Amino acid sequence: MSIRTVFLAAGLSATAGMAHATDYDPLRSDSRMHAELLGASVAYLIDENCDALSLRKLRLLNKAFSLRKHAMSLGFSHSEVMDYVDSDTEQDRFRAIAEPLLASKGVVEGQEETYCTVGRAEIEKRSFTGSLLYER
Repeated sequence: MSIRTVFLAAGLSATAGMAHATDYDPLRSDSRMHAELLGASVAYLIDENCDALSLRKLRLLNKAFSLRKHAMSLGFSHSEVMDYVDSDTEQDRFRAIAEPLLASKGVVEGQEETYCTVGRAEIEKRSFTGSLLYER
């Protein structure tokens, strides 16, 4: 294969990718999308690091359906919403926000009980995050 063919193929791939790229800025800047995805990210990190607390999976699924409906009301298709939520970039972005937020509430990475303490406080406050957790 010639260099010219490789560059042509690469150029076509790049332009095809750009043609199908979706601008997720409206989802990123929507306050409800941000708050609920961040709350779910925090709950997930607590579930991941505290054996005494678990995610309420059915409640999380119900909230996800509601949030998907909201995103679709902003003009996004079902597949665009799923691509956004499943995106490694977006998941990394929310983790990068959630971890310092948890640290500001007293979580110390590697210390399970600190995650449990914050999770129990969220449950007690009846916050969005707390509504997604339960004590085993």
